[in-house]
Amino acid sequence: MIPRTNAFSRYVGTWFDTTDSADMYIEACERAPKRLAEDADGSFHAIRDEFAAHIRDSSNPPLRGSTQWATDEWYRSIWYDVFGPEAPPGDPYPVPAEDWGSTRVTTYMIYAVNDEEEAMSDGAPEWLAARGLAAKDVYDAIGNATLRRPEPADYAEHLRRLTEAGLREEASSDG
Repeated sequence: MIPRTNAFSRYVGTWFDTTDSADMYIEACERAPKRLAEDADGSFHAIRDEFAAHIRDSSNPPLRGSTQWATDEWYRSIWYDVFGPEAPPGDPYPVPAEDWGSTRVTTYMIYAVNDEEEAMSDGAPEWLAARGLAAKDVYDAIGNATLRRPEPADYAEHLRRLTEAGLREEASSDG
């Protein structure tokens, strides 16, 4: 099992809480490519690798009142927003590429993208281009899209196998 590191916990807790404002979330998403490119000590790459491992192994337990599937799907959305359109390595349930920005939206899309350029985040045009998306298409999709997919039929069995392999701890929300 891969325990959460302090760096990972700080990063997620600081940048991805949109309770009061989405500004820090948007900033984190827009700064990520530069942080990866200038990551001389490898610390940001380590956070990215830990995100991928938690998605692959469902190893970060859900918040109280949530489910493991909801947590995994939230992490997939953060991954897309921060690290781009390629699915995390080893993701057993990747979101189909064509779903992003059409039937599947993310926090960044909701808060930073608008059909009018002057109403968008300054970094949104570059963020959209890096993902092959058009602002109007994303904006039009927001009303009808989803933040997460339904849990797959084999997901409980998948969690059981991961738990038996020691890759995750059983959570009360596993059923």
